[in-house]
Amino acid sequence: MFFTEWEILLVDDEPDVLAISKLAMKDFEVYGLPLKIHTAESKAEAIEFLKKRPDHYLSRLAVIFVDVVMESDTAGLELCQYVREDMNNRLTQLFVRTGQPGVAPERKVIDRYEISGYFTKAEATEDKLYSLVKSGVRQYLWAMMSVGAYAILNYTIANANSRNKIEDCLRTIMTNWDSEGVLARGQEAGGDNTIGYALLLDGKLIHVAGSVDEQSVTEQLARLAQLKSQPLSPDGDRYIADANHNQLIDIAAQPSNPAIQWYFKTTFDPPEYCIALFHSAFKNVALIWQQSS
Repeated sequence: MFFTEWEILLVDDEPDVLAISKLAMKDFEVYGLPLKIHTAESKAEAIEFLKKRPDHYLSRLAVIFVDVVMESDTAGLELCQYVREDMNNRLTQLFVRTGQPGVAPERKVIDRYEISGYFTKAEATEDKLYSLVKSGVRQYLWAMMSVGAYAILNYTIANANSRNKIEDCLRTIMTNWDSEGVLARGQEAGGDNTIGYALLLDGKLIHVAGSVDEQSVTEQLARLAQLKSQPLSPDGDRYIADANHNQLIDIAAQPSNPAIQWYFKTTFDPPEYCIALFHSAFKNVALIWQQSS
């Protein structure tokens, strides 16, 4: 949820194709955020670009468009293999486009390299690129949020015998998010220091990061509590957001679970499935924590 733009990589050995694609995409937006477009003119240049990025585990590169025939007839497919197998990157969405479809039959490419889409250069109209960027970023965001929610729940279950261990694992997960650039790269891109988050468990501040500090969290929670909310469960759990993208997933205290507040400040309002994913993850954290000692 902590994005100020969507990063796209275009890989093609024809400079004109790169220039035309960049021009066609320059005004594209997804969830109200613009694209940041990178380019590479070969498999080797693309791999060098990927190696220099700090975000290897939680890649912030949403989509890659890959030409098949570059240094060799299979250079683009080798790049796809590098992303999926060498980098173990299953988040970034890969779209293959080619001027020679006979070199890389569509079904074999999709099956072998976990490709999100395949199209010929003749089909690469502005509308086609628009639909692929939109669908690719949406799928990327779904994958990214699912990984985050899964990590929270999985590590909590693994430490279910101790409340202290649960708190430590939550703190570790979020510290890892910070170090992988989830916040730092977003702030660098936005330049306005508006991204941050905080997690409170049973009234205790577990982690705070980005533009958020303990005092601002207290103030924002009190202010958001007065706003209209969206119910998330019959137990009183709710989601609150204001016009400036201050947002709160508030899990109400029950005999079966403590209160949890997940406050986050972003540059856009995430789709409903993001809220549902994190509500479910933190609700289960609360239930597990209550049963621990």
